[in-house]
Amino acid sequence: MKYLFKGMQSQERFELLLSLTRIQSESVINALSDYLVRGIDKKASAAINSVEVSNLSAAISKLEEKAAVIERIKELDLPSQLD
Repeated sequence: MKYLFKGMQSQERFELLLSLTRIQSESVINALSDYLVRGIDKKASAAINSVEVSNLSAAISKLEEKAAVIERIKELDLPSQLD
């Protein structure tokens, strides 16, 4: 399932997700932000930040994995909040 969509992440949520990864390249981080926070097209985000589209896609996949774990934890916690 896909959890991250172009332009739909707040800067704060993006930074929190990023903190769960080992992504350190400023160029990749900027491209991710341009795509996920600002809503710039993936190819344009990569080009603007001198990043290969394949590297940007790999970084997005890493963030998707973290987002999936977070959503799963939220699902597990929800029943206990309803009690």
